[in-house]
Amino acid sequence: MKNSNQYIGIKGWLLLLCLSLTIFDPISMFIYTLLVSSLTKPYFSTYKNLFYLILINGIFNIALITYSIYAGICLWKQYKGAVSIAKKYFIFLFFYSLIGAFLPYFFGVYKTPFKKNIFNTILNMGYAIIWYVYLSVSKRVKNTYEVSQ
Repeated sequence: MKNSNQYIGIKGWLLLLCLSLTIFDPISMFIYTLLVSSLTKPYFSTYKNLFYLILINGIFNIALITYSIYAGICLWKQYKGAVSIAKKYFIFLFFYSLIGAFLPYFFGVYKTPFKKNIFNTILNMGYAIIWYVYLSVSKRVKNTYEVSQ
């Protein structure tokens, strides 16, 4: 019989999740926000609502970055309720990705088909689902956080 301590601690996939939430995801979201705002700035005068779309996306990305870091730190430090906090982050990410796909239409700045943004939306939603499921079924997560959430 295997030692039950084998599945305790911030190691393996759980370590990757902590690194992703605290470092990789925030950096990539920040760079994405800067690039999108820089690349679209020349078109603000042509497409009046583009500025507002970028502003709204930027605000939500800053909120996601902040919550991602918070969730990652909570998991890393093994705070009570950390798993629940991380799951809520992935729920928020999932729904924002879905809603974000339609924001360009709401602001009237897309005259092209929906196809342009669908791939990114599916990737983000899939990412959120995979990590949410991991947090729900992982033996390491259960043993490390003694979750009954």
